Amino acid sequence: MSRPSKSSSVSPDQASSGMSATARRSGAQSIGRAMGLVNLVARHHDQGISLQALVQLSGLDRTTAWRMLTSLQHEGLVERDEGSGLYRLGAQATAWGAASLGQAALIRQCQPVMKTLARLSGDNVFLVLRLGDYSHCLHLEQGEHAVPSFRQTVGETRLLGLGVASIAMLAALDEPAVQLHHALHREAYELEGVTRAQLMRWVQSTRQRGFAYRNTAGIAAVGLHWQLGGAAVAALSIGGSRVRLPLTRATELATLMRTHWPVCGAV
Repeated sequence: MSRPSKSSSVSPDQASSGMSATARRSGAQSIGRAMGLVNLVARHHDQGISLQALVQLSGLDRTTAWRMLTSLQHEGLVERDEGSGLYRLGAQATAWGAASLGQAALIRQCQPVMKTLARLSGDNVFLVLRLGDYSHCLHLEQGEHAVPSFRQTVGETRLLGLGVASIAMLAALDEPAVQLHHALHREAYELEGVTRAQLMRWVQSTRQRGFAYRNTAGIAAVGLHWQLGGAAVAALSIGGSRVRLPLTRATELATLMRTHWPVCGAV
């Protein structure tokens, strides 16, 4: 009577364990590759990046890269411009960035200076973060001359150029990038009553003055931007009633911001 071969005695649990380990490794590799694509898109977020470039930089074959990008697009982590075919970070990715960076490190870093500026100016100091083609208001410190309605802007996301801090960030881009930005969002600007000529005037005056300034509808504000590391951009702005903040005082407030927050550079 022959004995059973030892090599064939594999229990169902052992077989299942082996299959699970293989599946886990495959799943981890897929996640790693997908996040690698997200990181590449993030590095080229401002200008966008093509599928061909992503294939070359990632080392993935075209079919795999396309399949992963489609899944990432479905989840909102990347978005693809239908006109140019270029990929940028999606709304979900930028929302995560705002939630993690904005609510923790960046506010803690800026709040002491913002409190000082609010106390010295007597006005309202805003912290704004750039999220791709948009700006997101993270925090507000109010001075003696507080404007209650300003609190409603905290947490608001608006197109770059529709707000003094976001004008400062938009003006930091080169001319072709500003032109492309307007072209991509022309309809949104038209809904806000902002023409291309108006937007370009705001950008040019910001560059000439070294700070952004807007005076409209009874409210005036001055804004400056700065770089956060290699890619991210943020801005501070001081706003109040137009009576308190004419252009002459805006120059003084811009100097005050640079004195107490020297990373705020001229645009």
